[in-house]
Amino acid sequence: MSFFSKILKGGLKTILDPITDTIDKFTLTKQEKQEFQQQLHKQLLQIESELEQTYRKELDSRQEIIKAEMQQDDLFTKRARPAIIYLGLLFIFIIHVAIPVLAYISGTPQEKMPNIILPSEFWWAWGTVVSVYGAGRSAEKRGIINKLTQLATGSNKL
Repeated sequence: MSFFSKILKGGLKTILDPITDTIDKFTLTKQEKQEFQQQLHKQLLQIESELEQTYRKELDSRQEIIKAEMQQDDLFTKRARPAIIYLGLLFIFIIHVAIPVLAYISGTPQEKMPNIILPSEFWWAWGTVVSVYGAGRSAEKRGIINKLTQLATGSNKL
């Protein structure tokens, strides 16, 4: 179990016990040990609170993104970039799977099989769209919302 998951699950005692055992090995008065332990406990509670606030902010950000996506009215704009991605996948499927399979099923000899390839311009354009959209969506899902991510994903979340 990681340090943060122990803290988030309220396992401060499991973290404090080894530290307090270490404190006991040093020659401190009982009063100094107790003050040190109280101060350490207070700081760990503060860290736990900060982690919880950060986690809540991230969850709220993700929730706002999902709400904004669900409330968007223009369905074409909402799905334009994914549509380009899906159309590219469809072209790839047709050229590299469907046509060769149909040619094989129809009994076309290997020498006469159609040699259709997608041009390199297609690969560059489609690859760029997929990369930019994917990077923008990944950033949005992590809560990074700015003009650049809006441009990449077509969202209007600011």
